[in-house]
Amino acid sequence: MSDVSKLSTHQEKLFNGSKLRTVKDSIELFRTLDPEMQAQTMMTLLVVGEAHPEPVSMVSIAKIVGLAQSSTSRNVSLLGKIHRKGMPGLDLLESSEDIMDRRNKLVSLTSRGKRFINQLLKGE
Repeated sequence: MSDVSKLSTHQEKLFNGSKLRTVKDSIELFRTLDPEMQAQTMMTLLVVGEAHPEPVSMVSIAKIVGLAQSSTSRNVSLLGKIHRKGMPGLDLLESSEDIMDRRNKLVSLTSRGKRFINQLLKGE
């Protein structure tokens, strides 16, 4: 068997239809919140959800997602109660001042955010 056929056989084993459906269904669930939600916004929520019940610093979110601090702040605002332009947000995240370092903000899930993450995990 040639190296090319070994590689294609190995790649075929990696594709798992049910896992791909789960990913697709998860993206569709995010789209119920906002049909135009960007991947960086989804990732912001997932990073905070993964750390739950511990809050995550804005700096950590920026590093993990690979965003500038301003983009991280914008995404957290979009997922918060009030969007940065004063419009209603999605109310999935809340931020608070870090009492140990007042220059830093800590981000955690709201009760609505917890319910949404649970929906993602159940695959509903």
